Amino acid sequence: MSALTGHIKISESWPVACPWANDSVIGQGLAASTDAAYRAFDAVLATWQASPWLLLLAGLCALLLLSMGIRKARRLPALKHNKAVQNTLDALPDAVALFNQEGKLTALNEKLSRLLPLKIEPAVYPKMSTTDLYAQISPDNLAIERAMTVAREQAASLDSTLSFELPSYGQRSLLVKERATGDGGKSISVYGAVPTPSHRLRDPLTALANRTRLVHELAQRCSRTKGELSLIIVDLRSFRQINDTYGRSAGDELLKQTAICLQQSMPNNALIARTAGDEFAILLETDHGRRAIESMVEELLKTLRQGLNVNAMNVPVRASIGIAYAPEHGNTVSTLLTSADSACAHAKHVGDNTLVVFNSKQQQTAKRRHQLEIGLQQAIERHELALQYQPQIDIKSKMTCGMEALIRWHNSEFGRVSPADFIPVAEETGIINRLGAWVLNQAVEDYQRLSRYGMSPTVLSVNLSRKQFEGGQIVTDVEKLLTRTGFEPTNLCLEITETALASDSDRLCKQLLELTSLGVRLAIDDFGVGYSSLLELRDYPIAEVKIDRAFITNIATDTHSQDIVGAVVDISRSIGAEVVAEGIENQQQFDKVAELGCDRAQGYFLCEPMAATTFPDVVLGR
Repeated sequence: MSALTGHIKISESWPVACPWANDSVIGQGLAASTDAAYRAFDAVLATWQASPWLLLLAGLCALLLLSMGIRKARRLPALKHNKAVQNTLDALPDAVALFNQEGKLTALNEKLSRLLPLKIEPAVYPKMSTTDLYAQISPDNLAIERAMTVAREQAASLDSTLSFELPSYGQRSLLVKERATGDGGKSISVYGAVPTPSHRLRDPLTALANRTRLVHELAQRCSRTKGELSLIIVDLRSFRQINDTYGRSAGDELLKQTAICLQQSMPNNALIARTAGDEFAILLETDHGRRAIESMVEELLKTLRQGLNVNAMNVPVRASIGIAYAPEHGNTVSTLLTSADSACAHAKHVGDNTLVVFNSKQQQTAKRRHQLEIGLQQAIERHELALQYQPQIDIKSKMTCGMEALIRWHNSEFGRVSPADFIPVAEETGIINRLGAWVLNQAVEDYQRLSRYGMSPTVLSVNLSRKQFEGGQIVTDVEKLLTRTGFEPTNLCLEITETALASDSDRLCKQLLELTSLGVRLAIDDFGVGYSSLLELRDYPIAEVKIDRAFITNIATDTHSQDIVGAVVDISRSIGAEVVAEGIENQQQFDKVAELGCDRAQGYFLCEPMAATTFPDVVLGR
């Protein structure tokens, strides 16, 4: 009998299926009391038999329930394993977190959980990366990046344990160790808080608090203050000019006098800190309203504009100031600092001696910037970065003679991100050192791969940021790279922008000389738009001068541009440097720079940037 066509009546089949039903008082009572129910079941079953698809649906439901039961049974050992891992971690004397091969959090012990300002639920683990956890351990993103960069540089190999110290959300620092695990993941251990020595919380030049002290205090006040906080960022626009014009001692004196001016202008309960070379921060509770705060800042700008006493000279000081209020503009250290920095950056664009209060439009910009910062921190590990190479053409022979490395970033969330958007973020956050190291290593690797097939041009050009010189490690990093790879130094040209030459010129010149002593070539990029004069080219060991595209755009018809390019060519010849014309977009421009004596040219008219794998076709095609 087919299961779909057979007729079964439950009320009639009951005694057959259960013979004891009529032989016992319980059975007879049960049959009598449920007779009505059986008749209802008969009606339902008759309906199912009349509609076979309903019976089939019931069968599928049964299979689904069985599958769910099997999966649950299979999960039981994994759950037991996870519980065993958690118990083991909780028994450890230190605070520990584990991450898998994909960089996602898999386990967190109770000791580490107690150190974090926010509780992390297990359901969130698959969404948390090491970057997210570090943001919970320390409120200072910049300090995290700097500490990890130094730890990586000091590590003997990629698998070495990274050990570094981070400021915590309290008044103490935390010792952190990051290790690779056997399964390809990572473990992060946090070793008890250690007191931060008082001298490490103070700026030695001005005797003000330093950035570490500011971050500590900001973390404390954000968590306990019920009222409104004001964070004020003061950026001295004229510091570098004074430093370069009158010398380092005058620059130091200006910073000291600025510190005194800030202390005299602000309430006694304000925390005043020097957070960077020419940047100060003021933290105070907004007891008397925003208008009172902003009036004080306006008076401060007026005092600075009138001038400070620097080595018996009255020096007017140009400054830009940004203000952010908590909790409206951020209720954590990182968000409030980002908001205040954003307001200060906007003040710089508006003009000197300007005060800007953070607003919603800046908030969107700050949010975008923060997203780019987080994305950049993970871009290398996620293989989102790539290099393209734009050929440089020898004007006389029309042959490819060089290749410039250009970084590209394609993010899964943002898509293609312009270098003009993410390079400033990398410079402001300190990520540029790690990013620059990756570019140098990848460019050398690509060049050497082309060399093995005899298809590499004479020179590989790589751009450097002025921030890479500020750390003082660039010479050592390049030397290690040349030694490790065996790369021919004379084939490497390092480009630095003209505007970078205006910052700390003595120190920069020393590092440039040290780089040339290694055998590498140096180039000034975007020449003509910065602060350098043509005669200052003689002060630097420059092998190439790259004329900014702004002077190339109308060079075919603009006599002013022609005069400038001609002068650059003459001065460059006198110091033995070659001249490269950037941004060539048509034949007329190419002909004119050739006529004016430029040695090389590059631009979309000649060739677009391309991947290293495509470069051999271009070399062979010329």
